[in-house]
Amino acid sequence: MNIQKLWTWIDQNGERFEAVSDAVWGFAETCFTEHQSSKLQREVMEQEGFRITTPVCGMDTAFIAEYGSGTPVIAFLGENDALPAQSQCADAAEPKPLTPGGNGHACGHNLLGTGSMEAACAVKQYMEAAGISGTIRYYACPAEEGGGGKVFLAKGGAFDGVDAAVTWHPGSTNEISNGGIACVTASFHFTGKASHASGHPWLGRSALDAVELMNTGVQYLREHMLPSSRIHYAITNAGGDAPNVVQHEAEVLYVVRCKENSDLAELFERVCKVAEGAALMTGTTFDGPEIVSAYANRIPCDPMDDLMIHYMREMLPISYTQAELDYAAQFVPFGWQPEAESPIDRGFSDRKDVEIMGSTDLADVSWQIPLGECNTACCGIGTSGHTWMFTAQGKSSIAHKGMHSAAKVVAAAALELLTVPETLEKAKKDHQNRLAGKQYRSLMPDDKMPKGDQ
Repeated sequence: MNIQKLWTWIDQNGERFEAVSDAVWGFAETCFTEHQSSKLQREVMEQEGFRITTPVCGMDTAFIAEYGSGTPVIAFLGENDALPAQSQCADAAEPKPLTPGGNGHACGHNLLGTGSMEAACAVKQYMEAAGISGTIRYYACPAEEGGGGKVFLAKGGAFDGVDAAVTWHPGSTNEISNGGIACVTASFHFTGKASHASGHPWLGRSALDAVELMNTGVQYLREHMLPSSRIHYAITNAGGDAPNVVQHEAEVLYVVRCKENSDLAELFERVCKVAEGAALMTGTTFDGPEIVSAYANRIPCDPMDDLMIHYMREMLPISYTQAELDYAAQFVPFGWQPEAESPIDRGFSDRKDVEIMGSTDLADVSWQIPLGECNTACCGIGTSGHTWMFTAQGKSSIAHKGMHSAAKVVAAAALELLTVPETLEKAKKDHQNRLAGKQYRSLMPDDKMPKGDQ
């Protein structure tokens, strides 16, 4: 296995994939609406000789690009969705929306999907030249940001027969990633009775009162849940702007998180009981909850982590010009680091035990097959995802270098899984051991359908 040959292909073809990433950045399509992004990627993969399957599991913007035949089957996972209200002019070091209120790639999924696709193409070229058997698949996965595209893929059997999966995520650091806690996002809708708030208040039943009482009840619930659990909410419908009208409807959106799936089901049920109580107290009715999305907790896999660590060490450090360092320095938050340190992460953390309190639909894949993931620096150090600063840096040469570097790691890891049976067997055995006595259960309802703009 000659990884330098693999990586040389990525170096020689990098500009093509930079153009794809920049185009997806410009499309900035959100949850289940990634039509232009998906179409562009499908066209590239068809040109590269991959067989295309679309739609997948009821999702029009999902596709699988496949090459080869037989076993093993290795998956590359990509994402293409942007975030609402994160529009930002490229390279602007101050808030400056490209489109006021518009979407933006504030989590770097334009890089993520393109980099995974780039890795798959590199491995395909290597397999052809070396006569390597096996199957590789690139999965274009919609709606990671709140829609749970990979949950629909996992529940729909899209990963049946796959032996392992590799992926990456853009960030401000170079490290591996193997965490993620379970979560459910659900909407609680209350219906009351409108009335004149001064003339006939006794005739009204306030749905907004029910929302506020639910929120108060959940505050008291916090004392009696696991310290590692999290609950957050947003009032998405306060019932209108007229204070002299008793609000006849109101709605609140909750996110409930726990480290384990089993704990999540119990805590979410308690939140639902609080909602029922709020409806009883106010004489309103409670519809729901309507589950928007639900993600499992992540199942780590030591051999997959070790594989990523090995090739991260081989790939690093990434070299930068002085102009790139000066560019990144504009985005480093004040007080983040001493001035003498680099404004771009030049190191590597190979820790496997970093506690991650976020959630991702990658976790549902990790219940199906061994999963390996790395993060590479694609922006100035300290830049937080889901902010205008990340969007601003998404077309920079720093972002492109991070994407190509991740593609090299992901490609090398996939090629070893294809060609070194011992590596794959270790990963599969570790995965089986971790799942012993556990059963995958998604809180996503079986009749839930993918829906855009959630």
